[in-house]
Order: sequence, then structure tokens, then C-alpha cells
Amino acid sequence: MSGPGPGGAATGRPRALVVGAGPAGLATAIGLRAAGFDPVVLEQAAGTGSVGTALTLWPNALAALAAIESDPAGGDPGGGIAAVVHALGQPAEGNQIRAADGRLLDDVPAPTMRSRFGGTGIALLRADLVGALQERLGADVVRTGARCVGWRATADRVTVRLADGTEESGDLLVGADGLRSVVRAQLCGGRDELSYAGYPVWRGVTDFDLGSAPGLLSMGRGAQFGLFPMTHGRAYWFASLPLPAGRGAHLPAREFLSDRFADWHRPVPQVLAATADWQIMVTDIYERRPVRRWGQGRVTLVGDAAHPSTPHLGQGTCQAFEDAAVLGLRLRQGRSVPEALRDYEAARRTRANALTRQARMLGQVGQWRHPAACWAREQMIRRSPRGPRLRQLARMFSFRQD
Repeated sequence: MSGPGPGGAATGRPRALVVGAGPAGLATAIGLRAAGFDPVVLEQAAGTGSVGTALTLWPNALAALAAIESDPAGGDPGGGIAAVVHALGQPAEGNQIRAADGRLLDDVPAPTMRSRFGGTGIALLRADLVGALQERLGADVVRTGARCVGWRATADRVTVRLADGTEESGDLLVGADGLRSVVRAQLCGGRDELSYAGYPVWRGVTDFDLGSAPGLLSMGRGAQFGLFPMTHGRAYWFASLPLPAGRGAHLPAREFLSDRFADWHRPVPQVLAATADWQIMVTDIYERRPVRRWGQGRVTLVGDAAHPSTPHLGQGTCQAFEDAAVLGLRLRQGRSVPEALRDYEAARRTRANALTRQARMLGQVGQWRHPAACWAREQMIRRSPRGPRLRQLARMFSFRQD
């Protein structure tokens, strides 16, 4: 049995199925609608409420969001959702890297970021981002309580099987179902195992006014701590430490972190002291090796389902938005659906996979514990030539649809 859903035969427009109603899936659905499809988003959870804490978006993410709704022929520039999302976040006044004792290792001030990269990073609640994307898309597009258990495809149709016994059919399928993607698992045939990265990440949002502070990453012996200002006098922070898988969930988070970061520079201990246990989430970090095959026929992947990344570049959601924009553009260009999907994959694979590898490397470097290794890491950051460093950041923070 196939659920009616919106669009399809009722509108005469082709129908697109998206598995997953996180930022990747919702942005993809907006792009598919702009490309002439009627999207149906299938979400396994009972609702799309306040899951997660906060996240950061960089200039390439906002440029991609604007491109999702823009006219590639040069008409109405659109980009309304990008403006909405930008207004939800607090711009970080630059970006810094410090040692655990507060010594400045790298500094990219806000004027440089705005002139070289087109903007700064912003931090916002994940729930606010999801809410804005869903409002833009329309609540009737998302079907909750719809857990995908598999799919089948023919030359001209794709059907998703759901856990409740129902099915949904469409002209294409996009797996936006994250790190443990069911769509990807079937594509890869079970030969694509997760591996534990060696550490969890704790995240929290608390009332702590950082003023017009830059985004900050501090690095110590086997530990990292990130800090971003948010709207309404709040702060978003994250921390990582090497631990066996599953251990972090059984520790008293604030007590454990407060002890571990007690001698770090201000305001790291003060921010932790201001955070209640219920405001802290911990997630074990898993990764997969980058792969070249993201789809077949009328099926493709976006976001973490395609290129799951460790969080150290803050590019996970940013790259998902780039996926959504490029996929929408390729589908607008009038080629068959399978051709458009392969073009999208070819356009995105090299960049997304390269950033996945870079994030993994940074995560490994951040876990160095030996004093000599930490000293070498600090020297590497401090002595890195400014020109190449800015060019590297410019490449990461730039988005091009082609």
C-alpha cells in the first residue's frame, strides 16, 4: 500500500522521496521543490522537535541555502531561507585557536573573514534551524513516525518500505538519514562498517554572555574545547576527550568536565560551572571511510548519509546544504533523473570527501597527549604562513554550484 502524501498524481509534478527530516533532509526537500518536484519527507521519529543542542554554520552553508531557492538562470535571486536562518544565529566576531593556558595560536578577525570569506560563522540552536526549514517547506510535506526499512527501484520508480507495513513511491529517492543510513546500507550491501573515532563529544548551551566574542577552539593534552556566542546572552560549547566507547554516557557530565578543564583558561571553567547537567548532551563519535559510490539509478545520498564527518571542521551541516543546492541545480537542468543524480555525485564527491578526511585528521591531532607532540602541534599552528592558511579557509568557506 502506498500512502497518498502530497503532490504526485494530484499535481502532475514528479514526486521525490526524502528519508530523514534533519537539516539535510529538509534543505534537500526545499531544493527538490524548487527543481519542480513534490517532495515527501519520511521521518522515523514521532516528531521533529528539539533534538540536539546547537551547531555552527559557516559562510558556505548560508551561500548554499540561498542557492537552494535561487534561479540559476539569473532571475529572482531568492535566498529567503538563508536570511531567515542567518537571523536566528549569532555571528562570531572572528575565529581563534588557543592553547589550554590561553596563549593565542591563531587569529582570523571578523573583518578579515567578512572581506575574504563573505561572512563569519554563526551559532544557533539545531531546533531553531529545523523549525525554520520545516516552516519554509510546509508541515504537510513531512510524514513522522515513518521508519524506512528498505527500498526497491525499477527503471522509472522507487518505492520505500516502512516499518508499519506501508509504502511510499516516487520518481527518486534521497537518503538523508544520517550516520546510520538505511538507504546507504542497502546501497553498500553491508560492506560499510562504522568505526569508533576514540572519543565522545559533549555539547551544551547555557546562559553565559560572551559579548562580541570570536568563535574559539582551545587545544590541550588529549582534549579540545570549543566556544561560540549565541543570541540572548547564551553560549554554545563543545568538548572532546579520549574515552572508550559508551563510557561518556555513564559519567556525571558537568562534574567530570569541570574537573578535567578546571585549569584551562577563562572562561572555560566558568562556562562549565554555568551549565546544568540537563543542558549537556554526549555523543560517541563514529566515522566511515569516504566512498565513491553515493547512489544508483534513481537513488542518491546527501549529508552524513553520503559523507559522515567528525565534527572538528564544523562542516557537517554546511556540506549537507551544499549537497542540497547542487542536487537541486542538477535536477533543474533538464536531464533524466539518473543522469542528474550521477552529475550531482560527481560534482560533490571530491570536495565533501576531502573535507571528511581533513576533519578526521584534525580530530586525531586534537587528541595528541604527549607534551612533545602538543608542543609540535602548537608550533605548527603558530608558524603556519598566513597567506596559505587564509587561502585554505577561503576554499572551505566558498560555495560554488558548479
